[in-house]
Amino acid sequence: MDTQAEDWTNHPYLREHPDILEGLSERSLRAIKAPGVLDKMQEVGSRSPRYCQRLLYKERKEANKSPAITVTEDDVEVFVGDVRTGLPQIKDSSVDLVFVDPPYNKEAVEELYKHIASVAGRILVDGGSLSVMCGGAHLDVAMREAIR
Repeated sequence: MDTQAEDWTNHPYLREHPDILEGLSERSLRAIKAPGVLDKMQEVGSRSPRYCQRLLYKERKEANKSPAITVTEDDVEVFVGDVRTGLPQIKDSSVDLVFVDPPYNKEAVEELYKHIASVAGRILVDGGSLSVMCGGAHLDVAMREAIR
């Protein structure tokens, strides 16, 4: 029950143990206001916001080590080619992710982005993703060319 989004002072654990707030240092007071800390305190029965904040940090760090999906080399096929050819070797609606890193100069942006969008539209499965690395200098041109 993450009630901290509304008002951390109304958290059930604080109502049950109002004395927890007595004598808290500034750091502990900041910690108790952090998302999830009061929930963790309630879960483990702790009276230390900083300890629970560290527990949450360790849990999140560990969770990041265990990805929700695992991708192996057998799951990946890399195609290298000139997008201007249309990449006919790639079947329609057969790709989950298109990742391209084209040159960043304005001429390349004006020339390539319409081809990138066209090929991606053809080969991506429904719900697939297109990730294009682009410099910020010509982002307006890149966006305009990509949606044509």
